[in-house]
Amino acid sequence: HYGHELANVARDLWSVIRSRRGMLALLICFLPLGTGAASGLWSAVAKDWSASADTVALVTGVVGGIASAIGCFMGGWVCDRMERKNAYALFGFLLALCAVCMALVPRTEGSYIVFTTIYAWISGLSYAGFTAIVLETIGQGAAATKYNVFASLSNVPIAYMIVVDGWAHTRFGADGMLYVEALFGIAAIGVFYAIVFALARLRPVRAEAPG
Repeated sequence: HYGHELANVARDLWSVIRSRRGMLALLICFLPLGTGAASGLWSAVAKDWSASADTVALVTGVVGGIASAIGCFMGGWVCDRMERKNAYALFGFLLALCAVCMALVPRTEGSYIVFTTIYAWISGLSYAGFTAIVLETIGQGAAATKYNVFASLSNVPIAYMIVVDGWAHTRFGADGMLYVEALFGIAAIGVFYAIVFALARLRPVRAEAPG
C-alpha cells in the first residue's frame, strides 16, 4: 500500500502548509535570515585579512564546526525558554551585527579568527532557531518527510546569498560584502515580522495543523 501511504503523507504536508504556522515556516525558508552564507566565502576572502592557509583550514574546519555545534545546543536551549519566532529573529540580528563588527575592526589575522568563529557560533544559533520553528509546525505525522521538505527549501536563501555576497565582494570589497550581508539580514527581519503580523490578523477559517 505504498501509494496509499504516499498520498497520506502528501495530504498531511498540505494540511501543515495551509495552516498559519505552516505558511510562516514555508515563507521563512526563502528569507535571507540567519543563513550563515558568508561562511561559504571565508576561504575566498581570507587574503583581505592576511589569513594563512592553515588559519583558514582551522577556522572553517574544526574550530568552525565546534563553534556551530555549540551554537546549535545553546540555540535549542534558548528556544525552549522564549517565543521561537522571536528567538529566530534575534539570532538573525546577531548574525548581521557580527558581519558589521567584522567590517569595522582592523583587518588582521586575529580578527579573522575571532569573527569567523563567532559567526559560526551564531550560525549554529540560527540553525537551531529555524529547526525549532519547523518542529513546532509539522506535528508528529510523517515528521521526517515534512521536516526534510522544509530543510531542503531552506537551502535556497543560502545559495542566493552566497551569490550576492560574492557579487558584493567583487563590487565593493570585503567590507562591502559584510555590509550587504548585514543589510539583507536586517531587511529579512522586517519582512519576517510583517509576515507574522499579517498572518496573525487573518481569521481562523481553518483548524491549525498539530504542533
